[in-house]
Amino acid sequence: MKKTLLKLKPSPWIINQVEIVQKRKKINILDFASGGGRHSINLASNRRVITAIDKDRSKLELYKNIKNINPICFDLERNDKWPLEKESFDVIIVTNYLYRPRIRELESFLKIGGFLFYETFAVGNEKYGKPSNPDYLLKHMELLKTFKNDFETMYYFQGKTIENEVAIIQRCSLKKRPLK
Repeated sequence: MKKTLLKLKPSPWIINQVEIVQKRKKINILDFASGGGRHSINLASNRRVITAIDKDRSKLELYKNIKNINPICFDLERNDKWPLEKESFDVIIVTNYLYRPRIRELESFLKIGGFLFYETFAVGNEKYGKPSNPDYLLKHMELLKTFKNDFETMYYFQGKTIENEVAIIQRCSLKKRPLK
């Protein structure tokens, strides 16, 4: 069932990052802007509970009945109060999504010592296809600069990849620091 739902392959980097940080305990993961569920479906297991949030109800419907996935339909770019206010996660994953006005709010959903794995398109991608609008392309080192005060950087990459297609991306693995 899992494989037939997936149109795009999950990012091997995202899957690997989750496997590296997950010790033996059960973890809660937020798949932010989950889309068709390529990461949620792949990561769902008895030791991983996934909250998949996206504005497209039809995509969420595709995997709403998979064990250990909790789908939430919500437009992340509206000014409404986000439905995750009282939630806290061990891991947050964000792929191929950028909405700058609310990017810093991700921090409030992450437990101290939790991890944020972010992978999306960067400036230069316009040479290879969509997105090409600068509103949806990260500037040089933007993820590092955005989260530098409250996170320790575990890994950072900016450059060309050829995984699903040729693209210019940024990848950042961040660990939330204890409160000062």
